[in-house]
Amino acid sequence: MLPKQQKQLTKEELAGSLEAGGVAGAVTAALVSAYSDHASLLRDTLKRTTLTEPQYGGVEWRIECRTGSRALRNTISPNVFTQWTTTDAQGSKSEHHLNCDISTLAHITEKLQQAQQELETFHSRKLLRSLNRIW
Repeated sequence: MLPKQQKQLTKEELAGSLEAGGVAGAVTAALVSAYSDHASLLRDTLKRTTLTEPQYGGVEWRIECRTGSRALRNTISPNVFTQWTTTDAQGSKSEHHLNCDISTLAHITEKLQQAQQELETFHSRKLLRSLNRIW
């Protein structure tokens, strides 16, 4: 019922999808009646319980290089510091920090690019389409 309310289906569309799913006529009528009677309650419940991802606000970054010390001469150890600003569903802003060396940042970038490429495969798109039909 909640996924159907999320898509804001009409009574006829809900009845059609229930019948296509093999639900008996009397049960379909009862579900459609309950759906129409409690549509505003379902909508309010969805607004309160739906997960929302934080929205990207901005990023600040800097590279810090330690050029040496008394113990280690002629060494350079760069670090990348990033500060990510996000906004949640209530509108409150939060900051997230990442401080890592260059090789770790390169590894994170490589793994994220691999994940993005996997999302573009046929099997991933087919799975996402199936999940979208359910929700």
